[in-house]
Amino acid sequence: MRIVVSGGGTGGHIYPALALIEQLKARNLADEVLYVGTSRGLESKIVPQAGIPFKNARVTGLQTQTYP
Repeated sequence: MRIVVSGGGTGGHIYPALALIEQLKARNLADEVLYVGTSRGLESKIVPQAGIPFKNARVTGLQTQTYP
């Protein structure tokens, strides 16, 4: 199975995702994994160091509007 995983910004999102990937691979449930994140977040450094293929996505925050 091919899987795309995303999440980032802090280790609190990245490390659980890496643990999930590790377990899926250990149980032969994932043949290919791609991690998608931003170039600004910690994921851009941590995920490639873990040997997981990584692709950048251009993401911006949501623009909110307040009403009186």
